[in-house]
Amino acid sequence: MTNKEKEILEIIKADPTIEQSQIAELLHISRSTVAVHISSLQRQGYLLGKGYIVNDESYIVGIGASNVDVYGKSRIPIRTHYDHPADITSSVGGVMHNIITNYVRLGGKARMITAYGDDSYGKSIIEDFQENGIDYSDSLLVKGASSGVFMQVQDENNDMYLAICDMSILEHITPDYLRSKEKIIANASLVVIDPSLSNESIETIIDICKDKVGIYIDPISDNFALKMKPYVKYFDLIKPNRSELESLSGMKVSNDKELDEACHKLLDQGLKKIVTSLSKDGILYMDKDIRIKRKFKEEKRMVNASGAGDALMAALVYGEVNGLDVSDIVDYGLAAGLAAVRCMETINENMSIGLLDEIIKESKK
Repeated sequence: MTNKEKEILEIIKADPTIEQSQIAELLHISRSTVAVHISSLQRQGYLLGKGYIVNDESYIVGIGASNVDVYGKSRIPIRTHYDHPADITSSVGGVMHNIITNYVRLGGKARMITAYGDDSYGKSIIEDFQENGIDYSDSLLVKGASSGVFMQVQDENNDMYLAICDMSILEHITPDYLRSKEKIIANASLVVIDPSLSNESIETIIDICKDKVGIYIDPISDNFALKMKPYVKYFDLIKPNRSELESLSGMKVSNDKELDEACHKLLDQGLKKIVTSLSKDGILYMDKDIRIKRKFKEEKRMVNASGAGDALMAALVYGEVNGLDVSDIVDYGLAAGLAAVRCMETINENMSIGLLDEIIKESKK
């Protein structure tokens, strides 16, 4: 599909009864040119029959960070002001990139709204989208800008010691830019965002999605959890860890009773669902009617823990979009996290529903 064909298809989605002459006027092209593009869309299967019946599978939209991740794993215990021998790797990452890529590998269809520069990192990001079959046509190329970079130092046990990042390019995902993508966002099955976006952009997404499509979010950190605190009531699902839950709720969470109370506090504010990551203690799912706390057998094959949360979120989104039972969604979420920690890469190249079924079967024995 060409860019012009994409424009025409979006216009037809918004108004299936529109005349070719009206499309031509909107796009400042001739009616005969519109007819040629519509014929092409029909041949490709995007439009069915002579009427404008759109053949469009459901999709989710991810809005947030795509960047290059650089990981350095120390071969010795970490010491300050010391030169450490290490194994250093890099790959395309970013919270939203990772969630969307995992979701697509599970079998979903997704569109990505992110920003990237015209540098070597930006080229790597686009090549990765293409390889994974992710529609990035709604993303923004910022010429002369540096693409996002995340750098993490891991200790000898593969746990994060510290991390730094530059996500300033996301400042280009402005409310005006999001408004230009309003139809894409509003017609999604689900919207997933990360808190790296500006407050104004988050508020714009909330306004676009209001009463139309649910929003899922991962707070990512304690600071970002505090940033998301005023918006809790607008989200369908939040996925914090224990520390982020404390920031969101303003409560200490040191036992199961306090954990439940903190979750209920957010649900009482209007949040529909909350999934709290509890590390080795599994996850807790709660909504107004259901509470499921579950963990699998202790994992003994952990290689890289950094991608577990993104994989968990992707499985939660997959379960919601496909109407799975809550208990099954919880199982898939736990299994996705295990699939992620078992490989060095942030995203397991073998991620699939089949793999998750295998992990669930072995982990419940």
